[in-house]
Amino acid sequence: MKTSTNLIAFITALSLHLIVGGLLLMNVDFSLPKDKPKEAVSIIEATMINQQMLDDLAKSAQKNKQAQQQKIDDARQQKEREQAEAERLKKQKEEQIRAEKEAVQRKEQEVLKQQQEVKRLEAEKVAAAQALQEKQKAEAEAKVLQEKKKADDAARALKEKQKAEEDAKALRIKQDAEKKAAAKKEAERVKAENLAKEKAAEEKAAREAKEKAAKEKAEKEAKDKAAKEKAAKEAKEKAAKEKAAKEKAAKIKAEKEAKRKAAAEKERLRQAELDRQMAAEFSDDFSSARSAKQLSEIAKYEALIRAKISRNWKVDPSMKGSSCTLAIKLAPDGLVLSARMSRGDKRLCDSARRATIQAKTLPIPKDPEIISQFRDFDITLEPEL
Repeated sequence: MKTSTNLIAFITALSLHLIVGGLLLMNVDFSLPKDKPKEAVSIIEATMINQQMLDDLAKSAQKNKQAQQQKIDDARQQKEREQAEAERLKKQKEEQIRAEKEAVQRKEQEVLKQQQEVKRLEAEKVAAAQALQEKQKAEAEAKVLQEKKKADDAARALKEKQKAEEDAKALRIKQDAEKKAAAKKEAERVKAENLAKEKAAEEKAAREAKEKAAKEKAEKEAKDKAAKEKAAKEAKEKAAKEKAAKEKAAKIKAEKEAKRKAAAEKERLRQAELDRQMAAEFSDDFSSARSAKQLSEIAKYEALIRAKISRNWKVDPSMKGSSCTLAIKLAPDGLVLSARMSRGDKRLCDSARRATIQAKTLPIPKDPEIISQFRDFDITLEPEL
């Protein structure tokens, strides 16, 4: 500001000097003077006139300088007003930024509350799913015990029936043997009587003796034939009964096997439905919490695998606080190829390994970028007691 004022003053002074010089030159008479005294008088008069003009010019320059100074002051005041307005806008913007920061902090607190609520709802859902699994497991075990009891009762009834049939068969054989022995004894008695009669009646004609002998022979052959036919009939009946008993036993066994297969298929379908429901529940939970927690697919399927293993995991209160890490190998379709202890409590790991083998298949992701991580992996399990 001071440099600009000095520059203006310098220019003003220079202008005044140029103007005064021009006026002096205009008043100088360049014609040849006739004599020196007159020239001296003209110079004196010119000097007087120029002094008045210099005073006027000085006043004019002073006025111009004052006008220039007024403009400078006005410009300075305008600049000060603009600076004050800029300061006011700056403070206003700072106030707005502070208000926005406070709004962001309030929003973050609300998001934190929402995350805590999501965690609480997730814990409630997991607890409800576990209670449902335990209830379904108890119902399945009761049903298996009931079916086993029915099968045992049926087998016991079949065994008792077979024993009764065998006893009846033995009694019939004994009775048949007694009848045969009685018939044989009676035949021997009749034969002895006939022989005695023949001996007593040797005097009778040889023809009658021969006819009688032939008749006895025919009767004996007829009896033997009847006995053979009876034995063949009884053997045939025995074979038919044995065949019927075998067919009945085979039928009962086939029905039992069909029931077992149906129960296994039903259990497989139930397990598949549980897997689907669990996957859907976890999918809903994960999709609802993804914006808050940004859970990865790996964490999701690790949770699904833990839930599938826990469904068949039998633990007791003494295992509380223990943990186990299993090394699991899966086929591309999720079939459990092997499960072995990696580290942790041995008794807990043995029960967890049995539960993993019993699960048969475990859920695996469809994403080809992370599916390789679930072919041969370690997972840490802790019983929820």
